[in-house]
Amino acid sequence: MSNLLPLSGPPEANANSADTVYLRIPCASIRLHLQSDAVVSGESLCLLSGLLDDFLLYAGQEASQWLIDQAHAICDPALLRGSLWVWKEQQHKWGLVAGSDALESSTYFYILPDETTTPLSRISEREGKSKTAASGDAAVMRERVLARDGCCWVTGSFEPVCNSHICPKRMGDDVARAIFETFTGQPRPGLSVVDPVFGVCLSLNMDSWFDNYIMGFRYVSPDTYETHIFDNQPQSFTVGGRFRGATTHERIHHHLARPPVPDHASNPPPGLFRWHYMQCVVHRFGDDEYKSLANIRFANERYRMEGDSDNEDNETDDDAEWPSKMFDVGQAVEAEETEAKDRLDAVNKWLSS
Repeated sequence: MSNLLPLSGPPEANANSADTVYLRIPCASIRLHLQSDAVVSGESLCLLSGLLDDFLLYAGQEASQWLIDQAHAICDPALLRGSLWVWKEQQHKWGLVAGSDALESSTYFYILPDETTTPLSRISEREGKSKTAASGDAAVMRERVLARDGCCWVTGSFEPVCNSHICPKRMGDDVARAIFETFTGQPRPGLSVVDPVFGVCLSLNMDSWFDNYIMGFRYVSPDTYETHIFDNQPQSFTVGGRFRGATTHERIHHHLARPPVPDHASNPPPGLFRWHYMQCVVHRFGDDEYKSLANIRFANERYRMEGDSDNEDNETDDDAEWPSKMFDVGQAVEAEETEAKDRLDAVNKWLSS
């Protein structure tokens, strides 16, 4: 048994919480993203927490393998070096978790090999939906994704559909490439966030759910995924939209999703959906201890991309999403005003010539 596991059992705050699942990691195993970040206090950090019944909505027959996979995705997505341990209250000891073990209400620890440290996966905040003009790289991506798929991955309907971004394009190319390499193990130099591999064709009502990490795809087998809805009322989400009462529409939760053209060269690999699914899990079950870490959220790039409309900044219209928002927006407005003045001066010069 690893010496990183607390000998006396789980933290007192977790020990007396019945019907709840906790996923923790020893603080000694955490590598901070920046040296200037505050040191993580305490002996361990809680990553995920929630009611057992809620976890079972997603784990299903996968049992503990589902939680093992989420722990890998958050803590060590590229190398998968950790093991999962659970506190056995009756035996008063820690037990190594096998994928086939039933998920139980207890405290789990993700334990890396001795003296191994890891940066935790960053959290993507994406509220609202960006608006893109009918030209530029983003529009080209949309055309290529819709031409590749032709219909929704979940329902098979061919309209109305749109291109849903697996990674927000405001992340920029460098971050998108890092995510791709980390979660797929396939280096792709020169890959752009507006490459079709980062897009998936979905019906319009599902686009906003996917975009905001309410809907994710859990890998089942090659070219087959299971759709999961990360909401307190997953039964209200259907192929026809979301309904408050009873409806005859088929539910989305556990609905299978498949690429319309299997084996297409530009289909998103399972690793990208694994990253997106992990974001859904964190948004549903992420513990405040994890979500409040310094620099744990992606800092979306705020430069204007080709093809962005004047309303593009609606995607993240929240001061809390990046600390320098007011400064960045001020700079952008000033630059736009300068550009407009230069254009006007050029026109006046041409007219007077």
